[in-house]
Amino acid sequence: MTTQLIDAPAGLAELCSTEDLEAGWGEAAWLQGRQIAVYRTEADGFYASSHHCPSTGAKVMARGILGDATIEGRRVATIACPLHKEIYRLDTGDCLGAQGAALNVFGVQELGGRLWIEVPR
Repeated sequence: MTTQLIDAPAGLAELCSTEDLEAGWGEAAWLQGRQIAVYRTEADGFYASSHHCPSTGAKVMARGILGDATIEGRRVATIACPLHKEIYRLDTGDCLGAQGAALNVFGVQELGGRLWIEVPR
């Protein structure tokens, strides 16, 4: 088996293998001293967000409920906080509920079976 070496894309940090994530679930991870949540949807979409609930600050988002919603005629991946069931878009972080605060999300790229994430600031 040949391993393909990939240079780090500018502004991205290598996080994990795509095989490390089970479809339909999230996992908590440390990235440069910050807790993040990384998700793999049933449709093999990859997303990352803060692990902290925007409303309470509790470190729970990796255990949220993955789903999707139709917004402006297209399906978008969502995560529901396991504490209060507030739903957030995984592409923008926008809260789909009343006046909820947005979830901090990070861009993710899959390259050569590895996940690369925007370096959080």
